[in-house]
Amino acid sequence: MPTFILNLYERLGRNAYISGNYDKAERWFRKLEEKEPESITALRNLGVILMAKGDAEGAERYILKEEKLYGRSFNRHAALADIAYARGKRREAQKRYAAALAEPECAPGGSAEAARPMMEKRCAFCADDVSFERTREAMRAFLEAQDLRERGDGEAAIAAFRRSFELDETNWPALNNIGTIYLNTLKRGAEAAAAFEQAFRISRNAQIARNFQVAQRFIEKERRAKK
Repeated sequence: MPTFILNLYERLGRNAYISGNYDKAERWFRKLEEKEPESITALRNLGVILMAKGDAEGAERYILKEEKLYGRSFNRHAALADIAYARGKRREAQKRYAAALAEPECAPGGSAEAARPMMEKRCAFCADDVSFERTREAMRAFLEAQDLRERGDGEAAIAAFRRSFELDETNWPALNNIGTIYLNTLKRGAEAAAAFEQAFRISRNAQIARNFQVAQRFIEKERRAKK
């Protein structure tokens, strides 16, 4: 298949993911997977999308397949740590975060140095019974929020996502979901940008940075329209 078609699938899938339409994003990356089942682009993005949809088990299968094909790396350790953490696999999460922290990217001056604080906090949570139980409460609130969002109750979903974040200060996906609802459902750009910015400060995730830029463009467009 021509490369430009594969690039189109990827671009459309990424755009759908940014807009919060995870089902549509999955459909585009499934098309890419049909043509390139072992490409990092297909495997990584399907893992991320399934994680966003709350299918941590499915996400884990994709990232583990990527690791089997391409070897261990900072990004794979970090992704598998996040998945294990979401699934309540405490020891596996702690082991994977420790492995990610030991990679050169996390060393002083490394490209992922800014991710150290979140990973270190999660390692500490995994080492403490009470703290880890709060993260499980946070995950239950997160799942409740996803259900509310799917039922079309954006305001209630935001409240539940916020409660999830309050229980676990490392839960940046909750903030990302808050931003997505504010931007795409409620059309409130300023609140969306604030949520994305806070999520990025915690995660240093490139996708969150793009979401923040989209929110800023939305705010600018609204500003020009009012003139």
